[in-house]
Amino acid sequence: MKRDRLQQMVIDLQSLREITTLQACEKYQASEATIRRNFNELAEAGLAVRTHGGIRILEKQQMPSVPYALRETWNADEKKRIAAEAVKLIRPDHTVMLYGGSTTEQLGYFLKDGRIITNFPELCRILRLRFPTGEGPQVILTGGQLNYRTGLLEGPALRRSLENYQADIGFSSAFGMDGTGLLDISDECSEQIALMLERSAVRVILADHTKFGRKSFCRCLPWGKIGILITVFDPENHEYYKAVRECGVRIIFADADNGKLKEK
Repeated sequence: MKRDRLQQMVIDLQSLREITTLQACEKYQASEATIRRNFNELAEAGLAVRTHGGIRILEKQQMPSVPYALRETWNADEKKRIAAEAVKLIRPDHTVMLYGGSTTEQLGYFLKDGRIITNFPELCRILRLRFPTGEGPQVILTGGQLNYRTGLLEGPALRRSLENYQADIGFSSAFGMDGTGLLDISDECSEQIALMLERSAVRVILADHTKFGRKSFCRCLPWGKIGILITVFDPENHEYYKAVRECGVRIIFADADNGKLKEK
């Protein structure tokens, strides 16, 4: 419950820009003491600025990525279902490009073979635990400098290393999405996602239902450069689904009730 409330506060700040303690008590049905603790947590995590009586959104130049340890707990069940369906697109002989994130991380619990190119060291840990004798997929880590906040390799060395690779299929999550394409928190993240997906023959986005309508100031890739979107159906996102399909994207829904693959 607490994690859900913190997540919703971060999302709401994108549109409201400022939330007072009294507003939050009413909106999230929590006591003033609880809300103040939540506000302090967000400020300490670098996700908001504490003000007298509330919090406000960070300015663009201040805005950080959400810490990975926080993101991986958000909508965790949806992310697992999405990953379980995504892995069905991968053949044993495929080379897979995987941009790290809390949703794409879940693929690590389903991958069995093939070759994986990723900027996400955490994936190596997951596969090592699953395949202690080494019979799992081959993993190639890109170069780059480790960002402790996101857990990703990034920077010029990553960009140089990607010049050497091509993939059959590429996967990425997204910070946010609208009717025109993907949004992210920084120019660097946007550039890296684009580079990894553009070197993949088939480009797949994995996103839980909350990513639609989430605003950010960096545009990544337009829908016209994406082949498949895997998400969980939410009727409130109907207009987004329509816009995405009009761009030629195939949408696959991981059903929330039985986990089966559906197209609607």
